[in-house]
Amino acid sequence: MGIYVKKKKFNILNIFLISLFVIIALTTLYFYIFSEKSNFDLSKIVNTQIDEESNQIIEPDLSSYLKKEDVNFDEYFKKKEFHQNIKKFIEENPDYILDVLKEYQLEQNKLEQEKTNQKNISSIKNLNLAYHPMYLGDTNSAKVIYEFVDYNCGYCQKFHQELINVMNDNSLKLVIIQMPILGNFSEELTKLALASSLQGQFKVVHNYLYSAERKSKMEDILADLFLRGVDLDILKNDLDSQEVSDFLSIHRSYADEFKFTGTPATIIGNEIIPGFIDADKITEILEKEFS
Repeated sequence: MGIYVKKKKFNILNIFLISLFVIIALTTLYFYIFSEKSNFDLSKIVNTQIDEESNQIIEPDLSSYLKKEDVNFDEYFKKKEFHQNIKKFIEENPDYILDVLKEYQLEQNKLEQEKTNQKNISSIKNLNLAYHPMYLGDTNSAKVIYEFVDYNCGYCQKFHQELINVMNDNSLKLVIIQMPILGNFSEELTKLALASSLQGQFKVVHNYLYSAERKSKMEDILADLFLRGVDLDILKNDLDSQEVSDFLSIHRSYADEFKFTGTPATIIGNEIIPGFIDADKITEILEKEFS
């Protein structure tokens, strides 16, 4: 699947969290064992919680994390030579440590994904309620596709034709969200498309910028748009207008909201699709989301 992407910095958060988890776990064991008021019981260290309402101690079942039948903890966790025993335990049971960390990470990933899904659904609802003057197709259609584009993206140009093929067979509304990420010329073309919408010529300009007839120099592009009925005096005046600046800021906020880093990117119903897909896949998702 083709996709243009922006560079992203290496994320060390997961490594930091895992390290912090191990340190906290070992520190907790240490102080619990050396407390004069406590009798060492690993299951209590791991499982014991406090019910905030009743102030009663509860002990959830975490046997999937700690399997005592597999490891004899009494051999390792003694007050004397505690640090040496911890080291010995880790050296002799590396798979056990890794399994616990993997299980913990899987649970955290699951919770994070559920949180992201809920946030995306909320963001899509807000997107549906917003005003979008830059679109193609049937303005009254309940089937709406949001396409995030860069006019210098080769995959976007290819994807544009796939969308046109689908629209020829369906009553759809295709909302275009500008996402210029491939340099200054991409942003200039974006402003051209945004400014054209102020004189009702967005469809003409958008389709031209994705056509095989598009020229490579701005003066030649403007000449072609003039031949297609675009008023260049109005267009040049609108390029630096507050309306175009506001549109660009709004569209950037949409891309940031969904954390898109490449084009094309598409939202169909509640499904978010990064990258290129063909007409058959678009039709399949439309039927699933709007049936």
